[in-house]
Amino acid sequence: MAKSPLSSFPNELLHLVIKHIDFPSRSALARTCRSLHTITTPYLYGSAYLQKGQVDEFVRTISENERYANFVHDVKVVTNNTHGPTLRGTQTSISPCRIVPCLDRLPNLQSLALTGGYWMWDTDDNGSKPNGEKWDTLEKALWNYLQRASLEEPIGSRVSLNLRSLTMDRIEMNGQGAALNYSYAFVIPQLHHLTLRGFQLFHEDIEVDAEFERTTELKSLRIERSFVSFGALASALRAPRALQYLGISHAEDYQYHEMHLVDANNKTMQEFMDTLLLHRESLEGIKLVHEEIFRNRNGVNNRPPKVNDVWFLPYAKQLPKLERWEGCDASSMRLFLGL
Repeated sequence: MAKSPLSSFPNELLHLVIKHIDFPSRSALARTCRSLHTITTPYLYGSAYLQKGQVDEFVRTISENERYANFVHDVKVVTNNTHGPTLRGTQTSISPCRIVPCLDRLPNLQSLALTGGYWMWDTDDNGSKPNGEKWDTLEKALWNYLQRASLEEPIGSRVSLNLRSLTMDRIEMNGQGAALNYSYAFVIPQLHHLTLRGFQLFHEDIEVDAEFERTTELKSLRIERSFVSFGALASALRAPRALQYLGISHAEDYQYHEMHLVDANNKTMQEFMDTLLLHRESLEGIKLVHEEIFRNRNGVNNRPPKVNDVWFLPYAKQLPKLERWEGCDASSMRLFLGL
């Protein structure tokens, strides 16, 4: 490999240049000479944005090259077109959970985002889904990984100890949510940011053990485009020590499933406030909207919720650190709580 003239530049300058060029340019630069390959490689693998067929190649590379695994800090897998005419995008036959087998090989992983997929049943090559994707098997691998990253796992064998941000964005063309069958994501001790979309959160599935209450470092919790039962929310809020932001976009239609139809929450405003008062000294922002109110005829949310609605002001005064609340209007609260 010939030596590039750029290799004569001071390393500090090269690092500055590499930080500000795009991925194709970094890839080309890494192929110019050994010295630039050494400097550029950590930037190539530091943030992995993987689409569709790229996931398998990434898993194979990480499995065969432990050195590359140490560079990875951020992983984002997108297997659906989420910018289509509807919120649910264009479904593909590839599960974002294909990335899971290599996650525990990434000791410095800080951020993980999984978007897309129809996470439900395995199909063979003759099944209704093309390519015989093992949807259920892959999703079980995801839950197993999250369990091993959570307080359920002894510290000596726990994985992904540096994980700070987790996003699971489940997308289906038929508009059904999938039950979040386990509470592992809520009890990852060092996690700061958790975002869930496209799920059903039932009380019986989200149980935080008493020994895990007020033990996690979670700062922001966003549950969007999901059916959120009050019991599941109350249980999830018992895990963080000091939550700073809570965002709920409640989708009533996501309660429906072929075998599951749940009752309304049927709770009072005081019961809702009691769950928030666990974080009275830390909660700075709240968002609670009922998606039916803000959707247009195509099912897309295109109307922003009102900020600091006066209706919620008497309740906001119970939270001394609260500066901003979105939604939290009478209509959204009435629909969410079943008043």
